[in-house]
Amino acid sequence: MDVSHADEPLLLTPGPVTLSARVKQVMLHDYASGDERVLAELAFCRRYLVGLCNGERSHTAVPIVGSGTSGVEAAIGTFVPRNGKLLIHTNGIYGDRIVEVARRLGMPQASFRTAPFTPPTVAEFEDRLKADPAITHVMVVHCETSTGILNPIEAIADLCKRMGKGLLIDAVASFGAFMLDARALVFDAAVTSANKGLQAPPGLAWIVAKRSALEEAKGNAQSLTLDLWDQHQHMERTGMFRFTPATHLILAMGEALREHQEEGGIEGRQARYRASWRRLVDGMRQMGFRTLLDDADASPIVATFHEPEDPAYSFQALYAGMKRRGFVIFPGRLAAANTFRIACIGTVTPEDIGRALDALADTLDEMGVRIAGRAVAAD
Repeated sequence: MDVSHADEPLLLTPGPVTLSARVKQVMLHDYASGDERVLAELAFCRRYLVGLCNGERSHTAVPIVGSGTSGVEAAIGTFVPRNGKLLIHTNGIYGDRIVEVARRLGMPQASFRTAPFTPPTVAEFEDRLKADPAITHVMVVHCETSTGILNPIEAIADLCKRMGKGLLIDAVASFGAFMLDARALVFDAAVTSANKGLQAPPGLAWIVAKRSALEEAKGNAQSLTLDLWDQHQHMERTGMFRFTPATHLILAMGEALREHQEEGGIEGRQARYRASWRRLVDGMRQMGFRTLLDDADASPIVATFHEPEDPAYSFQALYAGMKRRGFVIFPGRLAAANTFRIACIGTVTPEDIGRALDALADTLDEMGVRIAGRAVAAD
């Protein structure tokens, strides 16, 4: 895989991510929306994404132009009927965003919050479902990247199946790095975005949907552009988007998925992410940093660290110092106060993380920051 990025900073953010030169290269050509190459790449992407969750016989993939949040809004508006009610769990910023999306849609909803450093229990979901029979659907974030926590999606899916509730999964960060097996998990829709674990440019959201649930969703959506039923019907008939597609992004998505396949699919990509995350967490702990999450609850997508208590520390200075040294970390969207995040996705390797740790140590030394009673200077 060509991951050359010598002329630009490496993104250590949970999306957008640093792309390979190979993926960027395919965006240098212009194509009409109905060009045969665009249609072929779109069909390939749809097949590949369905195959990633073993859903060839039961599921389909529907793209829309927009962010992962656009995909979340499309899924809620399409799959939850107007006489339905949505139960939303949140333990971070992106769970909170689902609540806001449902509120803006005027969707009947109930929500509950758990601590940002603790996964929810199935019993918490079951109690709320039993207490409110009007609930028809549940939505949960698989990997909450405002902390990096991984929520127990398999157990939640089992509960929804047992209680006859539709399940919508915000898999924006996890899809492509974690298996969501449609043969084992019963879900109506899993929402993902091009620009995280799939390592394609931002601007396309994908909804992998159960065909039977999508067929029943006709007339639910109150949005024209975010009506997944209508988009799917049109795409099945013509192979094209209803409206102007992001042609360059479709081509890049196809190339990114070929890279994913060549890396070993989900297993290969997750193995690299885990190796990078392990090096990051171990290196930061050696410097005296504390992680927000226990390792058992953490995903290898992003790690969250408590900030130093030294008065010489400021996140703005850390961000600026890291960027001068060739690394961009993520500012903002935190679920816990006085923390910061470093992500391990995109074309990032364990060797890149090693260089980033050296850059972080140099930056803190320049700031004169001490952690756990000792200076954080590079050896």
